[in-house]
Amino acid sequence: MDETYPRRVADQLVVEIKAAMARSGIRSSRALAREIGETSQYVSMRLDGGNPRTGERVPLNVRDLAAIAQALELAPHELVRRAEIALRGGAVVAFPTRDDEIDALLTLNPAASEPDGDEDPDAEIEAQQIEP
Repeated sequence: MDETYPRRVADQLVVEIKAAMARSGIRSSRALAREIGETSQYVSMRLDGGNPRTGERVPLNVRDLAAIAQALELAPHELVRRAEIALRGGAVVAFPTRDDEIDALLTLNPAASEPDGDEDPDAEIEAQQIEP
């Protein structure tokens, strides 16, 4: 088992939360803290520099993730899913709201897989877009 995987997922989750904050107009940890009813230090320790004594980022817990996702008008699993896709070299091609079908809006980055021989890499993408 890759021992760095949990840390990479946690780090990417923070990246996804910050991206979602920017898209939703929440420009700072302080603003997010107001939205979720916590102190700015509480949020900053989880998303920014970490614990002032140790320098380590405090891990997000399930309650944190649920509160942050709610403030961003997303389901918690959407943030986790986006982090997982980014770690696999994929890209989120749309930014769904809570009611959207997230599976239909996520795709792997075509550059992440090498095409075989003389195949047209765009042909498969076009075919996938046409099929329901």
